[in-house]
Amino acid sequence: MKNKLCFIDVETTGLNSAVHEIIEIALIIESADGIHRYSTKIKPKYPEHADPKALEVNRFSHEEWREAPYDMEVAAEIASLTAGCTLVGHNVQFDAEFLEELLHKCGCKYAARRRKIDTVTLAHEHLSFYPMHSLSALRLFFGMSTVGEHRALKDCEDMRAIYYLLLRAPRWKRIYWRLRSNYIMWMWKSAKK
Repeated sequence: MKNKLCFIDVETTGLNSAVHEIIEIALIIESADGIHRYSTKIKPKYPEHADPKALEVNRFSHEEWREAPYDMEVAAEIASLTAGCTLVGHNVQFDAEFLEELLHKCGCKYAARRRKIDTVTLAHEHLSFYPMHSLSALRLFFGMSTVGEHRALKDCEDMRAIYYLLLRAPRWKRIYWRLRSNYIMWMWKSAKK
């Protein structure tokens, strides 16, 4: 493997990386040395800035995050793990912006490669006929469980699996997916009647 791939998912206190914080991060790094998984919760410094809806989606609780490290305690390790990697994510620009902001605030260098791979783009290319491309929708399309979604490691593992399903999918597979999608939509419409 020439380039290290770093599958990434972050859970945050909101959508604005300048105001909100990462509260959970998962990385799956693939390199010539093998696969390395890293996941941690991160205690928010400014919970008063959090978007309540984001905390609800992430199932944040002060109790569960009580023992979590602060960003300064994990930033150097995260910077080291992502250095030289091509980031792969579902809406990867969101994850990259939050990662870059976290490292900047903690005085660490952001050294991931500029090139990124977005599984949303792959889904649009290979599943253009399917009306939804969220991670939850793709899980349902591929028959994956949604139990535990919106937790960084679960989302990262599932996104990685979807990446490999979509990567260089042969024509016959895309035809099968289109037929399957038509069947799913027909069943959904039939159930609504």
